Amino acid sequence: MVRESIPSSESSATADRRTVPISRRQFLAGVGSAASVSVAGCTGGGPGSGSETVKVGFVLPFSGTYSLLGESIRNGFKLRVDQLDGEIGGSEVEYVQKDTSADTGTGVSITREFMQKEQVDFLVGPVSSAVAAAMLPEVQKQGSAVWLNANSGNYKLVSEGCSEYHFRTGFNSWQTSAPLAQYVHDNVADNVFLAYADYAFGQQSKTFFKEAFEEAGGTVVGEVGAPLGTSDYSSFLQKIDNSGADAVYSFFAGGDAVNYVKQFSEFGLREKMTQTGSGFLLSADTLSAQGEDALGMYSLLHYTPTKQTDRNTAFVEAYRGTHDTAPNVYACQGYDSALAAEKAVAEAGGTDVDSLVSSLSGASIDSPRGSFTFSQQTHDPIHDLDVRQVVEGDDGGVTNEVVETIEGVEGPTWGCSL
Repeated sequence: MVRESIPSSESSATADRRTVPISRRQFLAGVGSAASVSVAGCTGGGPGSGSETVKVGFVLPFSGTYSLLGESIRNGFKLRVDQLDGEIGGSEVEYVQKDTSADTGTGVSITREFMQKEQVDFLVGPVSSAVAAAMLPEVQKQGSAVWLNANSGNYKLVSEGCSEYHFRTGFNSWQTSAPLAQYVHDNVADNVFLAYADYAFGQQSKTFFKEAFEEAGGTVVGEVGAPLGTSDYSSFLQKIDNSGADAVYSFFAGGDAVNYVKQFSEFGLREKMTQTGSGFLLSADTLSAQGEDALGMYSLLHYTPTKQTDRNTAFVEAYRGTHDTAPNVYACQGYDSALAAEKAVAEAGGTDVDSLVSSLSGASIDSPRGSFTFSQQTHDPIHDLDVRQVVEGDDGGVTNEVVETIEGVEGPTWGCSL
């Protein structure tokens, strides 16, 4: 059985509580003295004992630009738990969720509430890199839960934070950009123009691609950043046209990716140059709206719904059966977060945070994307990446076809050594 609550700030303090042993990090994190005495005095129980639950807190956007992404992550996580009859490690799963609205302050307050008052075992989320950066100090300060980062690729979470509690079940910004550079140089063009969403992740994506492309011997002829939520890209597309580049590398996601790709084609640029980009530019959640305007474009991502493996086929069928649509990369990342929680609790024999951290460091996850491993140095995933091209599908629509797989991509450690 699964219990779920969506707390308001007034009701969260009265949500159901667990009886669990307190860890050393929980004690040092400054949990209130009365609560500490109460929890420390309990013996608790292991998985299947009926004396505890596994509590999961979704720190995700459920409104605004990234609402679909947040919902997909939650749907993927719950799908895996439903396959386990609502339990992880033999213990009932309880959910709490609150909407970050992709706002940094809101994300921090939710994180604090979930760790202090709700006493979650796992934090799942966020989507925004800016929200993730704001959450990191709070997670490290509290030290009472494992953070399964189901989307934010912000590399600074490793380069500037390097927290033992942080496990990335998605990707980092280097992985979804830099490895594509060599393929573009060798197979598409030796010169590119950069066009990107002008915020933290977009800036990281274009910078990592630029560095790798120039290292491969290519030339970057110019760049332009567009604000999030841009509806009219004509002025930016004119700069791309004027550049004379043979190819473009871009990072856009969600509605921005749809608008950019459609206007890129309508502007006549698809006939003049080849569009490439981070896989979020041409993801399963955008392709149906982009349609034929996306044909021929290349991207790089760690999950491709059309990949023909038994593991992925089973996942796609299960997700489609529940939600009447194919899973996108965000749903896979949510599913993988549940797989990670499942493995951690089973290996740790309970929900003590120290044991959960030890169980996941260096662990391998049998994901629909393909098996990946949490780096022992950074807790980032070491996984395969697919170079895809948009082609016509058998159903008359468009789809991503894998043209090359880059195996075992780890990337930099940025000085982190956990």
